[in-house]
Amino acid sequence: MLNKTLSFLVPSTLKPNEEILPDRVAWLSKKIQTEQLWRVPITVDSRSMSIMDGHHRYTVAMQLGLAKVPCLLLSYEEVEFWSTHPNIQLTPHMVVEYANKGIRLPPKSTRHQFKTPLPDCNVSLKLLFD
Repeated sequence: MLNKTLSFLVPSTLKPNEEILPDRVAWLSKKIQTEQLWRVPITVDSRSMSIMDGHHRYTVAMQLGLAKVPCLLLSYEEVEFWSTHPNIQLTPHMVVEYANKGIRLPPKSTRHQFKTPLPDCNVSLKLLFD
């Protein structure tokens, strides 16, 4: 497991860089609300606050009006990154630039592989509204 502490961040401070799949958001929202648990942290580049992994979770958080979400702050040196975009060979720097400019790539344009599995967080949804 990553030896990292979860940070609870205000969702609006995170910078998305990919579009989402609406059906996936609907499914995930229903799952989170039914279970009343937030199980997986959003991974975020600690320097730019650009979302690495968790755009669908971020969207659910925004739709539910959560005050905070569990996040794992990482640097790009701690992950393997590759582009799956059909027309652009993206780099981490480019992804951060897109996020900073408010530009969103197509869904699943990038992949981030973590050197160790992400920790489950299993935080009660009720705690994230305050």
